[in-house]
Amino acid sequence: MFRMQNLKYKILLACCGLVLVAPLWGQDSTVKSDLLLADSLFAASKYTESIELYEQILKEDQQFSHGMLLKMAFIKEGLGDFSQALYYLNIYYAQTSDKRALRKMEDLAKQHQLQGYQFTDLEFFRTLFKRFYVQLIGVLVALALFIFSFIIWQKRRGIRPLAPGIIFVLVLAVLFTLINFGQGSNKAIILTDQAYVREAPSSAADVVGIIGRGNRVQIFNQNDVWVKVKWEDRQVYVRESHLALIES
Repeated sequence: MFRMQNLKYKILLACCGLVLVAPLWGQDSTVKSDLLLADSLFAASKYTESIELYEQILKEDQQFSHGMLLKMAFIKEGLGDFSQALYYLNIYYAQTSDKRALRKMEDLAKQHQLQGYQFTDLEFFRTLFKRFYVQLIGVLVALALFIFSFIIWQKRRGIRPLAPGIIFVLVLAVLFTLINFGQGSNKAIILTDQAYVREAPSSAADVVGIIGRGNRVQIFNQNDVWVKVKWEDRQVYVRESHLALIES
């Protein structure tokens, strides 16, 4: 009797799991079919139709592949929308650390006289760091747990764990620093022709400049609809609606 009840309970749990997972399967299959259709349209040089599907997949489903991002950048550049092309190239670069994307962004920036695309080796390694940030945190947590267990083992044997204790404190300090400050600052691309730059986060504040489409700025923080950015070595404010956030 107990085995029969246990079996019924397992069947009920399995059915509940299927009910919860089934919509995700349907959504995933829909995204795959949309992506296949977009790829076929791209292969047939139907770029306008394909970019609409690609953008729908990216915006609504929050999914993308590396090849998809490159195709989107290619289409937008061909349509003359260099700011969107740079946006997709930035996303691609953040995911892959592909230096060819850097060179392409630098070429587009030079061609259209844009600022914010002066890449250095430091930025390349910073991108690599952010790409593997989660894995690095995981390794440090595992290392901290291992050292802590070793300290406990040494104490039980009557050994004073001086060196392991120092290493443990250092690992915790590195973890604290990375978790609180390691992500660094994000950047954004201007997607409108004229983004007015103001001294303060208010429409009544003085306009100190105009940033054109395609330029890239460093973001510090956000105050309601106003984003504090760095532009020409100054900290100024731009409306959020003018920006497309990217991870650098």
